[in-house]
Amino acid sequence: MPDYLSPGVFVEEIDAGPRPIAGVSTSTAGMAGVTVRGPATGKPQLVTNFLEYQRTFGGFLPEPGAAVRDAWAGNAAEGGRWWLFPLAVKGFFDNGGERLYVKRVVSRNATPASGRLGHGLVSPVVADAASGATAVQLGHLLGFTGEGQQVGLFRGDDDQPIGTATVTGYDFTTRRVELDPPLTAAVRSARGDYVQVGARSGDATLEFTAVSPGAWGSGVQVRIQPVVGAALPVLPDPAEGALFVTRLTADADADSPTVQVAEAAGLEPGEVWVRIGPGRFRAQAGQPSDGKVTLTFADGTTHHAWRTGLGVQRVRRANPAAGPALRIGGASRLYPGAVVQFDDGRHLSVRHVEAVHDDVVTFDGTAPDLFETDRVALVEARIDTRFTDPGGTTATETFGNVRLTGDPSAVAAALARSQLVTVTALPGLSPDPANFPVPATGSWLGLAGGDDAPGSLSVADFVGVDGGSGARTGIVALEDIDEVSVCAVPGVWAGTVESALITHCETLKDRFAVLDPQDGLDIEGIQAFREPFDTKDAALYYPWLVTTDPSTGQDVQVPPSGHIAGIYARVDTERGVHKAPANVVIRGIKLTDGLAADITKRHQDLLNPRGINALRFFPGLGQRVWGARTLSSDSSWKYVNVRRLFLFLEESIDKGTRWVVFEPNDEALWALVRQTVSNFLTTVWRSGALAGTTAAEAFFVACDRTTMTDDDLANGRLVCVIGVAPVFPAEFVIFRIQQKARETQLA
Repeated sequence: MPDYLSPGVFVEEIDAGPRPIAGVSTSTAGMAGVTVRGPATGKPQLVTNFLEYQRTFGGFLPEPGAAVRDAWAGNAAEGGRWWLFPLAVKGFFDNGGERLYVKRVVSRNATPASGRLGHGLVSPVVADAASGATAVQLGHLLGFTGEGQQVGLFRGDDDQPIGTATVTGYDFTTRRVELDPPLTAAVRSARGDYVQVGARSGDATLEFTAVSPGAWGSGVQVRIQPVVGAALPVLPDPAEGALFVTRLTADADADSPTVQVAEAAGLEPGEVWVRIGPGRFRAQAGQPSDGKVTLTFADGTTHHAWRTGLGVQRVRRANPAAGPALRIGGASRLYPGAVVQFDDGRHLSVRHVEAVHDDVVTFDGTAPDLFETDRVALVEARIDTRFTDPGGTTATETFGNVRLTGDPSAVAAALARSQLVTVTALPGLSPDPANFPVPATGSWLGLAGGDDAPGSLSVADFVGVDGGSGARTGIVALEDIDEVSVCAVPGVWAGTVESALITHCETLKDRFAVLDPQDGLDIEGIQAFREPFDTKDAALYYPWLVTTDPSTGQDVQVPPSGHIAGIYARVDTERGVHKAPANVVIRGIKLTDGLAADITKRHQDLLNPRGINALRFFPGLGQRVWGARTLSSDSSWKYVNVRRLFLFLEESIDKGTRWVVFEPNDEALWALVRQTVSNFLTTVWRSGALAGTTAAEAFFVACDRTTMTDDDLANGRLVCVIGVAPVFPAEFVIFRIQQKARETQLA
């Protein structure tokens, strides 16, 4: 109890009354199956609609080669048609399912696609230019050296050369280069045309690997480009003096060696750099005379003709001593090892940062002659990935400001969120933009070598192994998701797999399995298939369904488990888990001939007593689920809704009473437990899930000395006995009709 050691007012919070129990969800499904792509490791992934499934796991699977198809489809004991899994998922959502956890099953011999980049300098063309054009706009100019540089132009579709040219001028901001001679053929951005400087090297720099195994990875492409991570202003050297702004006081002819400007504060005799129009010029300032100053340009200076009144302003140098250090605004954006590119207006040069102290940055070589109007470009990387699935859907990713310096693992960390690739830095990696990672040809690297290895896929891959939380595979991985209440392995009728699925449900005691029979079975065949099973935690449905495969437009038979799991979810949401998931229209199949076999009443007279739920067609009512029985020989558990109701009650009470653990085990606690459980069951009864006209008829809760012995108390056991009366479905509706003799009435 709390301590009261000094006078005062004390406010305490105490628990009063029972704690509410919230009913758990019963409409969340879990499935394991083969998909086009998607994570093969980790926990099952939640998808809430079929579009989300396609984004994560791909579209529909093609039928495998004849050898693999026949080995699985022709095996009555340990076979299946696992390539129908995406159609079963679609059936789940078509029938009202809203939450599905999917665990991808892959062959143990499956391999991911991969590819390596060499290094070189490539820049994509980003705007079309016609034949004869003298300028081209590029994706970047990082790594270029400026005027006088030789470049090659190439087509992006077949990597054939378009021509070579010399850079005669450039604009770093707009990424536009002037070329001589003019283009001999048009360049096209949409075609992927690009400019290449020098030759490419095969020395490996980065290795990209698809995030999961399978042939899907051969559709992944990767591109890495240098980008400007930051454009930082150069600060003037403190010894450069004050700024001044003045104007021309007289016209100046083109290339005249002197100009006359108005006297201004800060304009002192001596060497100065000035900006006149767009140009920057070095000049010697003379002594003022009559409010005017003569500026004498350095020998060889050329310029346009200027008019009186044109503005003249001083530009201060940043590196007058020609040393390795510069003052840079925003220097905190730089870091040791960072690569920067300088632009002096005619040439581009690259340096590496050695140290940063306040706004002073030291480089690995002499900094070029720069001015306060210049900018320093921080060179980093941008990695683009793209994937186009067979259906034409394209997924793209962009990762910017990736550092290629320092710890090589930083590149992998930058792509940790990628849904398409992982990356490994190799010894040849360089942050120098002139030696950036590039493929052997073109701008994009296409991954190759991915293999699903369907020939080695086995039932063991569907069963899975328990490697611990997050490292489980197959059916076993569904254990990682506590919310799952219905599970299936659509299209797989292998005895080993279905036995593992049943064991999974019976062990966890909070979920129910929907099994698929082999396709093409007749009435005798389905009865023989059902014989090995005796479980209250699974149900079997017959026959298979017929739907249209959207990827081919052809009719195809699909396993019923996906559609049935969706119906379970729909009925749970609309009516409750106590309602039998039967007499419900099956959606997502052909409106006519949507069932692979025609089941009549005489057929069902044989199937129903054996716990085989029939899917039937009724004129005017459509194609419906016409059975709600489990595979149990125990008549107490023969109905699906009764078994799932108890799973719901048990799981809800288990989660809602965990607060009881380690509480003092006495009468006060027992009373709280009784009231807590009674309140919950009263709510369940009022929803129509329990039989009885009163709550006392519907359930009882006992938790007192009659349910516990002294030995139980001494061993820390609290025993609560609960009895409920479930509502059984009206499976057989009987109307007894008899003849009634006419009675004569006397007046």
